[in-house]
Amino acid sequence: MQRYQVIKDYQTCYPDPIILKKGEEIFYGKEDTQYPNWIFCKSIISKKEEWVPKQILSSPNAVSSKAIVLQDYSAHELTVNRGSTSEAVTIRNKKCQIKRGSTAWPSS
Repeated sequence: MQRYQVIKDYQTCYPDPIILKKGEEIFYGKEDTQYPNWIFCKSIISKKEEWVPKQILSSPNAVSSKAIVLQDYSAHELTVNRGSTSEAVTIRNKKCQIKRGSTAWPSS
């Protein structure tokens, strides 16, 4: 796995992230204009709302705006400090999921 160095401090703003399981049904919202391929979704089970990668969602139903989650996903963010390094787990839509104790998405 490739290692990355953090270039800016970040304190997580979302202490209670959305966590989705494969096969779960969600409400499929709008796509982010600044970061394409991130969809604002709402979990039908937990009622939590968060940005989710478009690639892990089925196409939304045109009538109900519901979609199916195609793989497990957690929007957990890490607090990171400038200069620290971490291993990249997934790079998706210009965001890098890293592993440092736990797997999470540092915000960009």
